[in-house]
Amino acid sequence: MDLTEYFRQTSLKAIGLEIGLDIRMVDGQLEMTPFDPDDPRYAPDFIMPSPRMVDTCRADDFPFFQPFIGNGQLTVEQMHHAASRYSLGKTRSGRPMFWMMADPLCPLDAHIGSDTWLSHLLKQREPMLDFWQPLHCLFGLHLLHPRQQQRARISSGACSSLHPRSSRRTICIVESESTAVVLSELFPDLLWMAYVTPEHLEPALFAPLQGHNVILYPRTDPTQSNYLYCYDLVSDVHRCYPTIHITVDSILEEHATDEQKRRCIDLLEFLQES
Repeated sequence: MDLTEYFRQTSLKAIGLEIGLDIRMVDGQLEMTPFDPDDPRYAPDFIMPSPRMVDTCRADDFPFFQPFIGNGQLTVEQMHHAASRYSLGKTRSGRPMFWMMADPLCPLDAHIGSDTWLSHLLKQREPMLDFWQPLHCLFGLHLLHPRQQQRARISSGACSSLHPRSSRRTICIVESESTAVVLSELFPDLLWMAYVTPEHLEPALFAPLQGHNVILYPRTDPTQSNYLYCYDLVSDVHRCYPTIHITVDSILEEHATDEQKRRCIDLLEFLQES
């Protein structure tokens, strides 16, 4: 293999690891400087999402739990429990990281705060990752089945399972990851997931949930656009995956005030204000 082919097939960071240099593409030119081999940023499993990256970023103290701990609805131990179950993390600056994992050993991406994706930051750091198109799934999908019973995979841009479901569960899906995490401790008999952004809402997102009961809780809004979109989506999901029993809950549309609808509150905010 000649040098051109080697560079085409290999990440710049990986090449640098072999020769002890930090290799970067700056203004179309390669820059190479020595780096500390103990710096975890240059480890092969820190170039793209990996289990080691998930473990290194783990955290168990998050401000979105504090209102419920302060009023006695939840405890610090429950916050730690939820953070562990959902493999929550933090960046060095303290922003929460919500990992998307169809399988605990195969993280796909992480939503940082409410406006940034880890994949975007990794691509900024490593130009050779421009080819990478990260796939997303429901936040919390890794909790659907223990790994020894079920291994989920991502194919053709959609999540799907390798084995049939063993038992029907009720899965509640909200938009915000933090809402799903808090509700998982307030209502632990239900399995809580999040679709993260309306752009994710398409039938293929629900493929791994075949054989289960699914309830969607979209944010409310003044025009009912979120609710109506999800209502139409349910028909498409039924057509693609007949074994999914999916409905859209209307509690926010029926009981939220006009002022709350103007703020586009979600289920957790509604419960907190009720």
